[in-house]
Amino acid sequence: MKRKSKILFIHKVSSTEHYLLLGKRVSNNEAFWWIPGGSVEPGETDFEAGLRELGEELFLTADYLQILNRYTHADILPDTLEYVTPQAQNIIFLVPIIQTDTIPLPAIKDEFEELAWQRLNALPQNMSREFSYIQSQLESTIRLI
Repeated sequence: MKRKSKILFIHKVSSTEHYLLLGKRVSNNEAFWWIPGGSVEPGETDFEAGLRELGEELFLTADYLQILNRYTHADILPDTLEYVTPQAQNIIFLVPIIQTDTIPLPAIKDEFEELAWQRLNALPQNMSREFSYIQSQLESTIRLI
């Protein structure tokens, strides 16, 4: 079964969590929001795949790279959330960010059209279908970070 890795940046403002999500139009009638990431390639760890996919989708600024480097140069990884869909085994790395007001959003490469911080309690209605697999698990996990 295919394995997919995603990286979810999380920022808390007071007690409200915000997620950094990508928006994509797949047809004239359908658009969705989702977490950056994609397939794990042979020889990659899950985290390496998540980093590679993130780099394929976004022009990461030095601030985001510095946050991620905390994990690539240490023996620790971010907290994770795992789930299985009929198409793949999935892992999401939960990467907290302390201050987002001073960190500009990365630029999007070419696969997506939008990038935005979305509030946990006001997520877009057009979240990816996969979101139903993780919504309750994500909500309870994020509160622990």
